[in-house]
Amino acid sequence: MEQFRQLFGIDQGSVQPNCLLLPFLPPGALAVLGISKLSRGSVFSSASIKGLTIILTGIGAGFVGDAVLYLNQTPCQNIFFVGSCGLINNEKGLKVGDLVLPSVAFSIESFSDILNDRIQEPVTVSPDLALHSYFLKTMTISIDTGACVSFGSLHEEERFVPLFRKLHADVIDMECAAFFLAAHKTNKKALALIFISDILLKIRFFETMSPENKKRLSAGAEQAVAAIKNFIETYQDGSIKIG
Repeated sequence: MEQFRQLFGIDQGSVQPNCLLLPFLPPGALAVLGISKLSRGSVFSSASIKGLTIILTGIGAGFVGDAVLYLNQTPCQNIFFVGSCGLINNEKGLKVGDLVLPSVAFSIESFSDILNDRIQEPVTVSPDLALHSYFLKTMTISIDTGACVSFGSLHEEERFVPLFRKLHADVIDMECAAFFLAAHKTNKKALALIFISDILLKIRFFETMSPENKKRLSAGAEQAVAAIKNFIETYQDGSIKIG
């Protein structure tokens, strides 16, 4: 238990039944969640309110996956993830800031394999089907569903666009596959909600964003966090039963 406190900055026993993992902290996220600050651990930063623990993991599959694994011996039952993604499938008509609920994730996370063109048939993994279904039923905002490819290199992603399209991937991120896999490993229910921050080959992640897209991105990130919070509050009061 002391190890957990050192890593997360909070006591293991104070972890709530629902946890929200954030690879980075979007502007306004803490205010939406009703949290003034996070307690810093050696790897993660965390805070708990009634029914919900928030964990800032850091960006990347390893950090997010490890955070889930460390939650194995805590009271956590349901784990949610909010992060950013790049749009691959332009036919969907989605824009920067729009929300996507991944229905499946393809794991292509090894930087070494990517660099050496040793891409194997990717492992596919899905969120908890009950959480996914209930989330869609209770949402009153616009959310798209789609396939996500979790890819281990920003530098190399444009080179692999033909592969992503062959997989029929709609969006690309770095963490969803590891998040889902770790949740399956620990028998936790998992759901990810990601917001579009860039569009492959069109609006690149490193380019200066237009004022309109900056506004849309900020609004999308805040909306994603609020959607998860509202969903947890909705079924926490007994009106929805999970599992």
